[in-house]
Amino acid sequence: MAIGFSGIGAGADWNGIINQLLQIESRPLTQLQTREKVIEKQISDYGLVKSAVDTFKSAVEDLTNDTGFAAFSTTSSDEAVLTVAADSSAVASSYDVVVTQLASRDKLASSAYTDSATATGTGSLSITVDGTTMNLAVDATNNTLAGLRNAINDASDNPGVTATILNEASGSRLILTSEETGLANAISVSVVDADDGSNTDANGLSRLFHVGVGNDGLAEQVDTAQDALLTIDGFSIVSSSNAVTGAVSGVTLELVAAGAASIGISRDNSKIEEKINQFVDTYNTILSELDDFETGSLGRDSSLRRIKQGFVNVINQAANIGGSDAYLFEIGITRDKLGVISVDSGELADALANDFDRVSQILSDATTGYATRFFTYADQLLDLGGIIDSKNEGLSSQKRSLQNQIERQELHLETYEKILINQFASLDRTMSILQGTSNYLTGQLASLQSG
Repeated sequence: MAIGFSGIGAGADWNGIINQLLQIESRPLTQLQTREKVIEKQISDYGLVKSAVDTFKSAVEDLTNDTGFAAFSTTSSDEAVLTVAADSSAVASSYDVVVTQLASRDKLASSAYTDSATATGTGSLSITVDGTTMNLAVDATNNTLAGLRNAINDASDNPGVTATILNEASGSRLILTSEETGLANAISVSVVDADDGSNTDANGLSRLFHVGVGNDGLAEQVDTAQDALLTIDGFSIVSSSNAVTGAVSGVTLELVAAGAASIGISRDNSKIEEKINQFVDTYNTILSELDDFETGSLGRDSSLRRIKQGFVNVINQAANIGGSDAYLFEIGITRDKLGVISVDSGELADALANDFDRVSQILSDATTGYATRFFTYADQLLDLGGIIDSKNEGLSSQKRSLQNQIERQELHLETYEKILINQFASLDRTMSILQGTSNYLTGQLASLQSG
């Protein structure tokens, strides 16, 4: 607020005096505002703590169950015959596979017409695939190859058929292809011919899919739907798809051609080592981040120290496997005097190769496994009512209280400023009157002396 005083009374600078008084009175407000900024930084830092804990939780989660240790590599002796993939439910094994027949789609070509705009006749067309039938009325709005193609593809009750147009030497043909492979997906077509009353001859609408003898311009079976046929270790397998799943638990065989191939499924310890190394790196990262926060706005925060100590406590407590203690150093994970953990890749590889189950148990045991306990601890930290949530709520409450105090202090300063302005304005008027009286008396005395 602009303050204007002449300051004629004894040359006083009322503006400067008022501003100095306001500065003194505003010191409590400045302290509150400084405290508010500190609280805001702490709230922000706890958001970063929460994010770091969440990242750690995600990194360790994969090691809390058997699935996380189920990493497999696969081989096929002849990938020109088949390829193989395995998921986490697979088991190390090997098989001899003989593929005698690939699964295929059904494909039917209509009779040839001059072009895609030539009328085909009217009536109704029924297409059935795997027990599902679509019925299509054929009239002047769609009785061309192009019109039928669009009507079939756009039909809401399409049973699993794709319609296209092929322009070849004999003319244009409507091609129907089953969307899925396998014998069950064979295409069956029937018509009701409204042109000549015969539903099976080569005239009218029935000509559309009247199968001829070849090279006569009538409909032809291009490909025939069939199942894949193969044997695995001599046992017969029938599959509607060339992606054979379920024959071997957790394994998918992608059939490429007829022939024989041997397949192998083996545990891929290198992938498991990657997961364990990621866990170690993430642990060191979160401890380092917590250390950094301790040097900043959270330096004296007891909750932060509790969070950090919780991670250290998990490392310090042994797992219990089969009634006896088990430690991370058994699988090549050790800790230095600064609390940083590291992996000896050679020792970890040996442990995985020589006693895979113990490595898995040390980390993923449902009760005392290190990964399990870390995951549980991180989950507790992130829970509503947990340390982080409670700390955030406490800091937010402090911030709200400070904001209320700041508002009250700002109102107080506004009132105080008005009081000062009024007081000094009154003083200024009084000083002005006194100055005028002084000037008058000085003049009178001067007149007396000169007379």
